[in-house]
Amino acid sequence: MLDFIRREKIYIFMLLFILAVNFMSAGQSEKKQVKSEKSFSEMTLEEIGVTEERVKDFLSSGKLSARFFKYAIILGFLVFMFSIVMNLAFIFRIRPFAFSFSSLSSSRGREDISWGVPDLLRASLVIVFMSYVLGLAESIIYELLQLDIGINLRMMISTFFIDIAVVIVVLYFVVVKCKDTLVSLGLKLSSLFKNISSGIAGYIFILPLLFTVLIFSLWILNILGYKPEPQPVFEMFMEEKRGVFLAFFAIFVSILGPIIEEIFFRGFMYNAVKKHIGVIGAAFISASVFSLLHTNIVGFFPIMILGLLLVYLYERTGSLVASMAVHILHNAIIVGFVFFIKELMA
Repeated sequence: MLDFIRREKIYIFMLLFILAVNFMSAGQSEKKQVKSEKSFSEMTLEEIGVTEERVKDFLSSGKLSARFFKYAIILGFLVFMFSIVMNLAFIFRIRPFAFSFSSLSSSRGREDISWGVPDLLRASLVIVFMSYVLGLAESIIYELLQLDIGINLRMMISTFFIDIAVVIVVLYFVVVKCKDTLVSLGLKLSSLFKNISSGIAGYIFILPLLFTVLIFSLWILNILGYKPEPQPVFEMFMEEKRGVFLAFFAIFVSILGPIIEEIFFRGFMYNAVKKHIGVIGAAFISASVFSLLHTNIVGFFPIMILGLLLVYLYERTGSLVASMAVHILHNAIIVGFVFFIKELMA
């Protein structure tokens, strides 16, 4: 026991620091007043003001944004129809249509890794510790400089630095501590376009399943009377008016965030867990954690399915490129949908 404490003393200190901060925060926190107004993410489309008539008026307005979204909706409908054809072809084993999804390279070419679950736990603890330290540092800086940049920008800046910390911690454990290479994480550019196209094909293939599971989840939760919790990212996009910051939010959520998350969840976490319990168990654990950290109960199963696809693509290609491409595409579609609603409310 003493040997363990001496060996892991820095991580024990971090854990005690996190517990202490949470304890003090709980002791000093005041009861929040009940909101009289719903947040955007708690409202239905009709409550927000998005109606069929409003959509038709916007799409026929001739505005540049209206033309963009009109063609995007048409393209999305065609892609969804094609995804249904792909699924039917797969079910009935019609090879020309099943080819794009099932012909992923089985040659992974990835070396054995040196890190495992203990390293994953240590790295996760360091990341949480750094997020607390960054949060405290930001609060002190804002207080000393009397800065009031708004809750939206403040949250985005905080998230940005935490994500940078995630990359630094992962690279430290993989490259410095475990003496592995970036290739062991799946960071390689070989067969770049093939991996991107394979990822997009896989994403199109599971679209009907994602849509069906989402609708079924909403139906069940509606029967149970569940009210979804506010989603901070959605609230941020809907409330923010400054164009520069909206562009930064969009780039961060659509591109930078997915790249960093793939490095951690697929490259680092999945490989660490797989080393101990194998592919199937690691796939479900990493996908479950990925989903839990991303959404409320409404989107848990759709995001978990997406996480399983990302693991599958990573496992079959041996590269993070395919999963990054899918993750970026998925987030970009969501951001586009939010901007569409924002345009309707303008």
